[in-house]
Amino acid sequence: MIKKLFTLLLAILLVSCGTTEKSDNTAATISVSILPQKYFVEQIAGDLFNINVMIPPGASPATYEPTPLQLTSLATTDIYLKIGYTAFEVSWMNKIISVNETMKVIDLSEGVDLIMEKTHQHGDHQHGSVDPHIWLSPKNARIISKNIYTALSEAYPEYESIFIANFKNFCSKLDSLDTYITGSLGNLEQVTFFTYHPALSYFSRDYGLHQHPMELEGKTPTATHMKELVDIGKSEEVKIIFLQMQFDQHNAEVLAKEIGAEIIQINPLDPEWDKQMVYITEKLKSTI
Repeated sequence: MIKKLFTLLLAILLVSCGTTEKSDNTAATISVSILPQKYFVEQIAGDLFNINVMIPPGASPATYEPTPLQLTSLATTDIYLKIGYTAFEVSWMNKIISVNETMKVIDLSEGVDLIMEKTHQHGDHQHGSVDPHIWLSPKNARIISKNIYTALSEAYPEYESIFIANFKNFCSKLDSLDTYITGSLGNLEQVTFFTYHPALSYFSRDYGLHQHPMELEGKTPTATHMKELVDIGKSEEVKIIFLQMQFDQHNAEVLAKEIGAEIIQINPLDPEWDKQMVYITEKLKSTI
């Protein structure tokens, strides 16, 4: 009798454990383009959802192509949160939507004061495109997180109390981060720094800095452009060259040697977004 009761209890425990595991595996899936978006979604939703990131670590949003398996897996996605204007999204969004036409697509750049960047000359006028790096700004992050909160609350109203509490908490963290950066860089207004790829335009606008990209219309800098950068670097006493991990460092090394600047590697796609913002701030602060 005791043995039978023990067997029954063991069976109940195994069934219970199996049910818990199934619940985790069947959580709704939300897809995003880049790793920092996963960070933002987790700040609002915690671990309520499976978050599928399309662009893997080390890959570039400018060149990455999703695998057939990635596209197929989107069939189970409820919501796609696009960051807005990355080359990946411009090239692949129509295909992504065609895989799952019932999937709701939300543009997280809605409400952001977008920066236009020049791309190329066509006849007597310039064609431009939107600078896609909206997430590299604590001020924009507040708008992005509000868009996430709104989208999730509409799709999953049963969790709205969780979303609003997390959203308010995250906004407090963003306010603290913004205050910290403002205080740290208050003496750096109008200071110039170089980047290989112009990823910090929104950050520079937020805090009154000058960013000069080494890239020329998305291409390797020419000898003429390098000479211009050397002149700027010497006249404005540029001390830092930010180099994104995905780019070749040869030209940055040449420029650094010419003007006596330090090369600092940064990762705009860091999954620990907040730490990257602090890291960039600390490096700029060190030039005071």
